[in-house]
Amino acid sequence: MIRDAVRRSLQRLGYEVRRVPRHKSGVSAPPTTEPLPAIEPRWPLPVSPEAGDPTWIREQFARFELWHYAYKFEGGLEFAMRHRHSGPRTDDPQRVLQRFRHFMPSVVHAAGGSLAGKRVLDIACNSGFWSVQCALLGAEVVGFDARPELIEQANLIKKITGVGNVEFKVLDFWDMSPGALGGLFDVVLNLGILYHLADPLRALQLTHAMSRDVILLDTVISSSADAILRMQWEEPVDIRDAATAGVVAHPSKTAVELMLRHVGVKSFYEIPLRSADMPRDYLTHRRISWLIRA
Repeated sequence: MIRDAVRRSLQRLGYEVRRVPRHKSGVSAPPTTEPLPAIEPRWPLPVSPEAGDPTWIREQFARFELWHYAYKFEGGLEFAMRHRHSGPRTDDPQRVLQRFRHFMPSVVHAAGGSLAGKRVLDIACNSGFWSVQCALLGAEVVGFDARPELIEQANLIKKITGVGNVEFKVLDFWDMSPGALGGLFDVVLNLGILYHLADPLRALQLTHAMSRDVILLDTVISSSADAILRMQWEEPVDIRDAATAGVVAHPSKTAVELMLRHVGVKSFYEIPLRSADMPRDYLTHRRISWLIRA
C-alpha cells in the first residue's frame, strides 16, 4: 500500500515509476563448486648460473629507487618493496603470493589445466612478477609497461631467473593492439591497471581485442551498489600510480559487469574467495577478480 501511494504521488508530479529489469546474460557461475587444484607460485625464484654473483644482483637492485614487488631468490637473496607511500597493504610481501593462490588456479583451469605452450599477455607488467611466474609454468609470455624503468626491472628479473620464454616491451596501454604485440593471446592478464585509467570501457574493449580465449581481470572497485564510475585525480608519484597525471575512474562491481556485457565477452564470473588468507581489500570486496571468456 505504501509503495502504491508513493507511486501515485510521483505520478501526480509528472513522474512515472518503472521496474528496471536485471539482465543476467553473459554472467555465469564458476565452472565447478569443487575446490580447484592448488597452484603455488615458484617462490623463492630460481637463480640462473649465468645471473652473476649475489653482489652483482644486489648492486642491480640498488640502482632503482622504487620496487613495487618484494623479491626472494634461491640462495637467501631477498629484496623488499620500496614505495614513496608506504603502508601495511602496499608493503606486505605476502600480498602478491596470496593473490596468486587466489586466482591462478582458475586461470590455469580455464586454460585447459596447464599454461604450457599457451601465449600469455601481461598488461602493465610492472617489474614482471606475473610474467615470470607464467613463464615458469611453461607459457610463452609478453609483458609490457609504459615506464621504461619498470621494463629495465623486468629484464633484470628475467636475467636473474634465466627464463627465456618471456619478452618485455615499453608500450603505453592505449597503444596496445595485436599488431603491436604480435597477434592474439590465449590468456590475457589485466591486473591492477583498470583503476589507473580514465576510460575503463575502452580499456576493457582493448583488453578483449587481445584475447582469443581467457581474460583475468583483477581490479579495485568503488563500493557503490549502483553502476557508477568514481572519478579522481592521480599523479605519478609512486611506482604503483598511473603513468601520467590525470583523471582515473574507479568502477563499481555493477559497472564492471555492465561494461563486460557491452564489450561482448562470451561469459564471466567473479572468482570466489576460497580462503580467509587474503589481503583485506579482497575480504571486504573492495577488490575483485573476474575470469572472463572472450
